[in-house]
Amino acid sequence: MNIMSETLVTGIIIFLIIAARGFQIWKRYGHDIDELKEVVSTIEKGYKANKKVFGSKPLHVRSIINNHEESWKLKSTMDVMKILESQHPCEGIVYFEDSNEEGIHLVFTIIEQNNNEIMNISAMNGTSVISEGEFNMDQESPAGVFRIINALFEERTKKEELDNLFSD
Repeated sequence: MNIMSETLVTGIIIFLIIAARGFQIWKRYGHDIDELKEVVSTIEKGYKANKKVFGSKPLHVRSIINNHEESWKLKSTMDVMKILESQHPCEGIVYFEDSNEEGIHLVFTIIEQNNNEIMNISAMNGTSVISEGEFNMDQESPAGVFRIINALFEERTKKEELDNLFSD
């Protein structure tokens, strides 16, 4: 299967997962149209981020989760979600650049609280916070987490564009 087909399949999978979560929330919370709009908006932004960030080449990142280091090959923002959900409970960091804490990275924890998984996540550029949030992964759609992941990739793209501008 070629890269374009893989990207399309990944986009469809992301859509189905977010749509299923959105439908669960819609059923549970009285058909809140604003929540559904947020889910649709997140899907659109995720698709645009995938297209812009990944294009035809995967991104290689490194994670340290519960003191265990691992390398990953990302083809979409959904792959980032797989990293975040790889262990529970956990404390971790995902590096998107070789400069580790000085570059673009995600810092996150997942704890069990009252039979719910609570994720705290921060997208960082060095010591500056790009975006952060706390999410009940059992009660909320993953839209908020994807919003933070998308913000991280937007920042990374801006940083790469600046680096390319000054390296020419």
